[in-house]
Amino acid sequence: MNCAECRELLVVGLEGLLDDTQKQAVVDHLKTCKACRAEFKGLQTLRQRLVGNGKALAQSSLEDEVMNRIIREQNVRLKSAAQAGVGLHLRRLIMKSSATKMAVAAAVVLAAIGGTFLWTGTKSGVALADVLAKVEQIQAFMYKATMHVKGSTPGMPPGGMDMEMTMLIANEYGMKMEMSSSDPRLGQAMTQQMYMLPQQRTIMVLMPSMKKYMRMEVDDEMFEKKRKENNDPRLMLKKILECQYTDLGKTTLDGIEVQGFQTTDPAYAGGMGDVDVKVWVNMKTELPVRVDMKIKMNEQMEMEGTLHDFQWDVPVSAAEFDPVIPADFTAGPGDGMKMPAMTEGTAIGGLKLCAESAGKYPEGLDLMTLMQMPQSFKDSQTQAAQQIGKDLAEAKTAEKRTKKMDEQVKKMIDAMMPLQSLGGFYMTLVQEKKEPAYYGRVVKPGDAAQVLLRWKTAENEYRVIFGDLHAITVDADTLAKLEAALPK
Repeated sequence: MNCAECRELLVVGLEGLLDDTQKQAVVDHLKTCKACRAEFKGLQTLRQRLVGNGKALAQSSLEDEVMNRIIREQNVRLKSAAQAGVGLHLRRLIMKSSATKMAVAAAVVLAAIGGTFLWTGTKSGVALADVLAKVEQIQAFMYKATMHVKGSTPGMPPGGMDMEMTMLIANEYGMKMEMSSSDPRLGQAMTQQMYMLPQQRTIMVLMPSMKKYMRMEVDDEMFEKKRKENNDPRLMLKKILECQYTDLGKTTLDGIEVQGFQTTDPAYAGGMGDVDVKVWVNMKTELPVRVDMKIKMNEQMEMEGTLHDFQWDVPVSAAEFDPVIPADFTAGPGDGMKMPAMTEGTAIGGLKLCAESAGKYPEGLDLMTLMQMPQSFKDSQTQAAQQIGKDLAEAKTAEKRTKKMDEQVKKMIDAMMPLQSLGGFYMTLVQEKKEPAYYGRVVKPGDAAQVLLRWKTAENEYRVIFGDLHAITVDADTLAKLEAALPK
């Protein structure tokens, strides 16, 4: 049973009019679907309120008018004449219940005084949870995206960078992305193809402008996070449903009648910055046609863009997801690396790298702040930074310099991997609402009594990493005392 089918039966179920098979199907669906549970709870509340307010109306001639309007509204949503018959059957079932008759009578009064008709679940006729349910049933789709990214992260040009992407996503085969980006400093576009292959748990990147390729092995958790980073619309819709969002009502885009949904809830980005995401849904197909987004991560990164030109249920083949490496391409410096898991242990490894290479902890654990840490490593004149300059000076030809550079870049990538694990671990804590708190601004390496990072592991139980990087589990009272002793 999908969300749309479940919601067709919720009101009838409230009156105990479902047969055993239907009742069990609804119960099973509600166990696994947070959105439908919320809808059911709302209907229970609405029913109680309307029953109390609708008694006088239930005895009037409004009764038949009310039910006729409900069936008209319901039949708009039904997809065939046979299903319309189900709607009429629903009318007969509802009319057996005096409580429900009172409820729907009051519902029409609410609609008449300025509210919108409540039967459909949203003010304009499309429920976002139904959109997600429909998208999740589609096996393959594609869309285009235009993005402008700017910020103070290393390698980012002062005016920012423009990117254009084409995404092809198939449940059976994975994800394929073709991206071009412009760098004003170089005066040329850089192209890249990325394949995310779930069966092989591999990410393959081809860089035609550099004639290089890279393969990365990832575990299940990392693979899922990479999907989120690459704007999978299914995951975007899920995140919006988990956040506070607003129904923007109807409008017209490119001649199509659409309904909009908007979230500005910081939880969409893990509580790390400002968010404004709007999803526009075709009223007829109940499928997204455009997504507008603007996300600002502190003062370090800002992304603004649009997902557009959606094509749903497109035909695909395995060959489209089979990367072909041209004969003149060579392996890039990160080829063959395995992305580490994001655990407490790897997070401590990232903090240790910062303490040893920069003599301090990062001010924040968001990925944008962590990307700036290598500058601190460079300022500290680490042996790795000195070795790169030495090797390049000794290389006499361009080919040798390229080889030396690739070798050193690979070493740096390997050295930087703990920072990615640290940032990913912290983001996971935020997304899972484990109440993480980080005090890198005031805690220094070696502070054995100072809380550096903590998060909730169970009721009245917290895990704490201290400034000297040892970790223990404490109760809430002990944690409160430890945090009260932190430097102000």
